[in-house]
Amino acid sequence: MQQDSQTPRFSTIRLIYLREMRDQLRDRRTIFTIAILPMLVYPLVGMLMLQMAQFTQQQPISICIVGSENLPGDPALVIDEELNPALLKQPETVRIESRNPADMAPDQIDATCQTWIRDGLFDAVVIIPSGFDPAANAATTQGDDGAPAPETKDAVASNGEATDEEHSINDRESSDVPEIELLYSVASDQSRVAGDRMQMVLDRWRSLWVKERLIREGVDANALRPFEIESRDIAPESTRRAAFWSKLLPFVMLVWAMTGAFYPAIDLVAGEKERGTLETLLCSPALRSEIVWGKLAAVTTFSIMTSLLNVVSMQLTATFAFHQLGLSQGNAAMGSPPIGAMLWLLLALFPLSALFSSLALAVAAMARSSKEGQYYLMPLMMVTLPLVLVPLLPGTTLSLGTSLIPVTGMFLLVRALVEGQYSDALLHLPVVAMVTFGCLSLAVRWAQRQFENEDVLFRDGEQWDLGMWMRHLWRDRQPVATVGQALMCGVIVLMGLFFGRLMASQPHTWNDLAIAVLLPQIGMILAPALLMSIVLTTSIRTSLRIRFPQRGAMAAALLLGFTLHPTYSQLGYWIGEIYPMSEAAKEAIAPLMELLNAQPLWAVIFMMAFVPAICEEFTFRGFIFGGLARNRGGLRAVLVTAVMFGFSHAIFQQSLAATVMGCVLGWIALRTGSVLPGIVLHVTNNALSLSVARTTLHPELFDSWLGFFLRQGADGNPSYQPIWIVISASLAVACLIYFSLFHDQYADDDEIQKSEREWIKSQESQAAQAAS
Repeated sequence: MQQDSQTPRFSTIRLIYLREMRDQLRDRRTIFTIAILPMLVYPLVGMLMLQMAQFTQQQPISICIVGSENLPGDPALVIDEELNPALLKQPETVRIESRNPADMAPDQIDATCQTWIRDGLFDAVVIIPSGFDPAANAATTQGDDGAPAPETKDAVASNGEATDEEHSINDRESSDVPEIELLYSVASDQSRVAGDRMQMVLDRWRSLWVKERLIREGVDANALRPFEIESRDIAPESTRRAAFWSKLLPFVMLVWAMTGAFYPAIDLVAGEKERGTLETLLCSPALRSEIVWGKLAAVTTFSIMTSLLNVVSMQLTATFAFHQLGLSQGNAAMGSPPIGAMLWLLLALFPLSALFSSLALAVAAMARSSKEGQYYLMPLMMVTLPLVLVPLLPGTTLSLGTSLIPVTGMFLLVRALVEGQYSDALLHLPVVAMVTFGCLSLAVRWAQRQFENEDVLFRDGEQWDLGMWMRHLWRDRQPVATVGQALMCGVIVLMGLFFGRLMASQPHTWNDLAIAVLLPQIGMILAPALLMSIVLTTSIRTSLRIRFPQRGAMAAALLLGFTLHPTYSQLGYWIGEIYPMSEAAKEAIAPLMELLNAQPLWAVIFMMAFVPAICEEFTFRGFIFGGLARNRGGLRAVLVTAVMFGFSHAIFQQSLAATVMGCVLGWIALRTGSVLPGIVLHVTNNALSLSVARTTLHPELFDSWLGFFLRQGADGNPSYQPIWIVISASLAVACLIYFSLFHDQYADDDEIQKSEREWIKSQESQAAQAAS
């Protein structure tokens, strides 16, 4: 691996940028994808929609009325085999056909009607029982509108299955209220629409029947509607248009920024591998960082161009299309996008395009060919697309919690600016900017590390064979796991936990809770790492990083566990304020807390603190960390294992706090080169959380010496005293500074390097014996 220690030169970056831009602009496929296609897609789609709008019309539906002779004559539902024009504006769109129930067996009427709907003979069926006379029940039955009225019962025949309302007409005659049964099938769009339209017609007919009944009884019909409700939208036309386009334009912009970045990145890296020009560029006097920045600038340029051209084309097409269809006058929200929205989108486009471009460049560096690089597009989009879709969910607004989510926070910030919510946008701008540029710096660093690692750039392109791969795993085992093996272990653990939680049931006893905790910890977290260390490595002790750390590390880890816990608890409180836990989650946790409070504290600490710390540390800061930390990947190991450690927790708020704690545990593991200090810190932190929570059962403890450290909040939950939080935080910082003085074990890890040298020597001796 080659690493640059010099500062990148702008002149060299500029030369590489111009070279890449010139090569891409000479490619006709790139020009067509970036420039021509966006300008053609939306006008063609708009033209197609205009053509299809000419043929759009309301489809006629067929309705069968069984027992139409039982309908009252005033007001009439059916006149001359058509619906009453007073009940439907276009009665000709509904074809009515009457059937006599006397021609069918009484107990087969429902089955026959459902067969008609399934076979497509009718879209919906209305069954009128014999002797249907709403007026006969006027003295005892009150309708929905305050007067005697027939009832309508929906019987949905979904997929042709019989419903709970299936019975004969003779059974319906015994009901106190006359009932009209409407049958349709939600499995068919035509039948569902027919059911909805017929339900509307029957409701209007019932209301008309009630109104005429009141008039005949000498009651003012206006009593049914004593007042009217007038609703007015006070939002200006520009605000309504901004509210509509603020959800659509950022989505389109981000999707095309992602797509526009990936294809040029594939050609700039994987394409140059195929053409054999990447080696020439790497052998030039240019630094690897300069090559990355030059290529990144070129990819970002194409990403911005693609996104802008798509948005501009959409705006022009929408302006002319809405004007042609008359939507801009009839519906102000459907007008052309406001110019101000485009300016705000342009400001947010630059950092997001750079972020997507750096991710695409790093992923494209792993591809051995352009064909392979295209396979990586879908996984990359599946990872980033949910971050774009979250703001489209109803009720998602810009807040402190959402502004901490990458891409999502920027999306919501742009939406707030487009909608004119400048105060909220200004309030959350620092957080969104910090998260966005933090992710951008990490992505650029990842891309640069990919170019510095020639094992990634120039991987072999031979076909994969399962048998040879299995033999290679066993024959070429190393003392620690590889990066791929470490990531695979993390994926197996997280998938096992996911499906295990889906199959788990609510524990009701202490034994049930013990099984629910110990089985995932041992079987789904520790077991995969232990098995993979046995099968895939030559040394279990080295792969799990079981070694005695430097003197004082264990005591410092114990002290850090005590001093860091107040800050960790305060962090959990802040997370709970930003992302409040739902009432359903609190109700689900309450029985578990009752089970824990009913047991001795030592048993709870052993099961909830000691066992999870052992299993999780050996897996995340042991096997996985050791594989990811190879090739000077210390920062990668710390961040990836922290994220995996956070995802291993079921509760979202706990996952966020665990991710932060995972960074601390990973950093200590990096400095000490051992998993043991992390176990001590982990056990101490978990034990203190359980012990502090147990104080709610003994309120008198707050009046003792513990009152200097703890206090009882207004909600009854214990919390640390503010003065102790400040003191403990200072002590925790001192402990972290002490750990920083330790030698970076992965910069020169004697034990691992010794094991690797022994492994290389054994491989060379085996090769010599085979040659002789």
